[in-house]
Amino acid sequence: MDVIVSETDKLGECPTWNERGHRFQWIEVVGKRISSCAPDGSDLRRQATDDYPGSFALREKGGKIVAFRRGVRLFNEAGKETGNLPLAPEIVARERFNDGGCDDRGRFFVGTMDPRLSGTTGGLWRIDPDLTITRLTDGIGIGNGIAWSPDDKLLYHCDSDPPVIYVHDYDIDSGEVANRRIFLRLDPALGKPDGCAMDIEGFLWMAAPGSGTVLRIDPYGRIERTLHVPVRYPTSVTFGGDDLKTLYITSLQPPGGQTSPLDGAVFATRVDAAGRARKRFGG
Repeated sequence: MDVIVSETDKLGECPTWNERGHRFQWIEVVGKRISSCAPDGSDLRRQATDDYPGSFALREKGGKIVAFRRGVRLFNEAGKETGNLPLAPEIVARERFNDGGCDDRGRFFVGTMDPRLSGTTGGLWRIDPDLTITRLTDGIGIGNGIAWSPDDKLLYHCDSDPPVIYVHDYDIDSGEVANRRIFLRLDPALGKPDGCAMDIEGFLWMAAPGSGTVLRIDPYGRIERTLHVPVRYPTSVTFGGDDLKTLYITSLQPPGGQTSPLDGAVFATRVDAAGRARKRFGG
């Protein structure tokens, strides 16, 4: 496993492969910035944001959709804001946006979490390309990684507290979810479910902060493989490179500061299964 960016983040998240620009991108939540680099970590670029980003997706027309804690904003390729979808004050009081991703129809899904980290007031939201925003589920503690099965019939959603991965039946035509059930209840000794990505074989790759591992989980909810990371707190994963067989991994600095010089670094490793590319927002 290679360290591709050793200039560390406090909380690196939402790794994303930009196939058009042939660059790797991710966010630093605490430091309020969006970063990008060449596939090998060179040509590092940092862009400051004026709020705490929870996740983002690239847009079909160029630019990004970014979920900040209190709302969603659109940016064009030049970084200029072109749209703003703030959450109502009564919603902000109970939940804030966190991790997200797009389905094959260009809809952006974002998980939310209790700002006080003390309850299950979070849920799953959908932003359609026409900028309609809909709350789909509730009862989530810390809404994290989101992924779809290769046939688009299942939507997976990680909840870090309690440590559970949910799976829903998914209707790709309507963007609706149904029949939520537990896909995997993670033993706390194996970390907590965080960011995830799907490979073309239908296996879910999930960062498990606290355990120093990335887990590959089969379609039946069984851990098929454990990939060890040089830090204890990996946060999220994505597939990149021309063949989508490079796994990029972000990480964080644990509460109290770094226990390793690599806490908060970005890693990359070659794997034998090609991933599904992150989809772009259609709006």
